[in-house]
Amino acid sequence: MEPRAEIRRRTRLSPEARRTQLMECAIEVFSRRGIGRAGHAEIAEQAKVSVATVFNYFNTREDLVDDVLGEIEQFMHKVMTQAYAAGQPINACIRRHVEMFIDVAYDKPDHANIWLEWSSSVREEVWPRYVKLLDSSLGHIAQHLQSAMDRGEVESSLSAAQLARGLTSFGYLVMQMVNAPERPDRRDVVDTIYHYVTAPLTLRAQGARA
Repeated sequence: MEPRAEIRRRTRLSPEARRTQLMECAIEVFSRRGIGRAGHAEIAEQAKVSVATVFNYFNTREDLVDDVLGEIEQFMHKVMTQAYAAGQPINACIRRHVEMFIDVAYDKPDHANIWLEWSSSVREEVWPRYVKLLDSSLGHIAQHLQSAMDRGEVESSLSAAQLARGLTSFGYLVMQMVNAPERPDRRDVVDTIYHYVTAPLTLRAQGARA
């Protein structure tokens, strides 16, 4: 039997704090079990609460999946908007994008794992939402790339839209490198990915290659 102090500590959580706790547990469970298999019971076990408590916050499995993907969606959107800041040299934006995603892979692997599965899952219940997220990311990056091209800061035989496509797909290579049996140094991963994604570009003036 659990100590009463432990039970009282859990029951004192506010609804907002409880939801935050359950979401953290849900992300861990979804990362481990997969979008199609994770459920309320496993989250309850992870959070050390009753299954009924989890259902109080996520009424159905559809609600649970929707909220977890929403969390990943907001997280990735934040990465994109912070990486591509208005008025910044495009090479700095690209490098920041690379660094931030690699930080996610190292420091928030559960978020990265869910994103990776979601981005390759064409099940009709989750794929349209990912496509919408991808289109938003592509548009955001392409806009900054096109502005850099118009300023003469960058040249490429590829269009801004084509380059943006490459900058939304390097995550797969990152995950392969980070999850290798002998994990490489974070800085080596950043340098490798940065040079990989900028290979189709000629960066000029303040955007010259680092």
